[in-house]
Amino acid sequence: MSIPRNAWYPIAASEEVGRAPIARRVLDVPVVLYRTTSGEPVALEDRCAHRPVRLSDGVLEGDLIRSTYTGFTYDPAGRCVSVPTQDHVPYGAAVRCFPVQDDGSFVWVWAGETGLAALRTPPDTALLRDAGWTTFGGSLDTAAGIGLLLDNFCDITHVAQLDQDIAPPALTAGPTPPLEVEVSETTVRFWRRFDASPLAPWNAQVLELPEDAEHEQVEEGEFVGPGYWVDRWTVEVKGHDDRDGQHVFVFSHALTPLSATRTRHIWRVSRNFASSAAADGTLTPLFEAYYARVGEVLEQMQSILDEEGPRPEVAVAADAAVSHVRRIVQRMVADELGG
Repeated sequence: MSIPRNAWYPIAASEEVGRAPIARRVLDVPVVLYRTTSGEPVALEDRCAHRPVRLSDGVLEGDLIRSTYTGFTYDPAGRCVSVPTQDHVPYGAAVRCFPVQDDGSFVWVWAGETGLAALRTPPDTALLRDAGWTTFGGSLDTAAGIGLLLDNFCDITHVAQLDQDIAPPALTAGPTPPLEVEVSETTVRFWRRFDASPLAPWNAQVLELPEDAEHEQVEEGEFVGPGYWVDRWTVEVKGHDDRDGQHVFVFSHALTPLSATRTRHIWRVSRNFASSAAADGTLTPLFEAYYARVGEVLEQMQSILDEEGPRPEVAVAADAAVSHVRRIVQRMVADELGG
C-alpha cells in the first residue's frame, strides 16, 4: 500500500518531547523534535545543511538548535541564523520545517505539502485526557507497513485466533453478526451488536461480575485517518444493581509510517469504569503481550510480501471495512499525484 504524505502523523507522545532534542522519523525523513522556552514543539529535518550530521545530536540555545559538529545554528522555522566561521549566513541556508501541533496526547507533524496543513486538523484525542476515563498504554516499532496495521484493525475476529485468553467469547460463539458500515470521503466507521454472552474472565474480573453472567456487547471501529484508528468495545450490564450501565473500552492507535515497511505504533487502552491501580495491574501486561503478538504476525506478513510479493486474496464478510479503508488511502495518494 502506498502511503499518503498529506496527512497528520503522531510522531511522538507529548511527554516525550521536551528541552532535549530527540530523533524521530516519518516516511523515511529523519526529524528532530524539541520544545522552545515557551513550550511550543518544533519539528525540523534532522540533518545539518552544511554537513551530513544529525541536529538531534546538537544542543539547544534558547529557542535555537546548534549542531555540535558544524556549529550551524537554526531557528524554530529551520533558518540558519549563524555559522561559526563568518559573520554572514550563506544565502538559502536552511533545513525543512514541518508543520507541528501538540494536542496534549501526541505531537503531530504534517508530512506533506506545507501549505495544505492549515486546511486539516489532527484527529481528536480529547478522550485520552478526559478525567472520566482511565488510560494506559505503550508503544512499539513494527517492521511492517502501515497498511498491514490498518488491515488488522479493520477486523477484530483475528483476536480469537491470536489470543484465546484475551478474546471476548462473543467472537467464538458462532458466525459473527454482519458489520454495519458508514463511509465518508475520508473516514470509515463500522459497528455490530452481539447477542448476550459471557465475558472473558479478565473482563469479568475488572467489572466485578460473575464469569457465567451474559451481557449484550457492541463492537465499534473507526478509521479516523492514516495516522489514527479508534476501536470501542461496550459491555451492556443489566440486572447487577450498581454495576448496571454501559462499560466501555476504547482502544486508540496512533500510527507513524517510519518507512514503507516500518511503523511506529503508540497504543492506548481507556475505560470508563474500574479506575483502580489494581485494574491497571491486571490489564496492562495482558495488552502488552497481545500487541507484541500482533506485531510479530504483521512482521511475518511484511516479510512474506517482501520475499514473494502480493497475491490476490480471498475476501470474506468480515473484510467489509478493509476495502473501504484501502480505497480511501489509495484515493489520498492518487490526489497527491494529480489523479
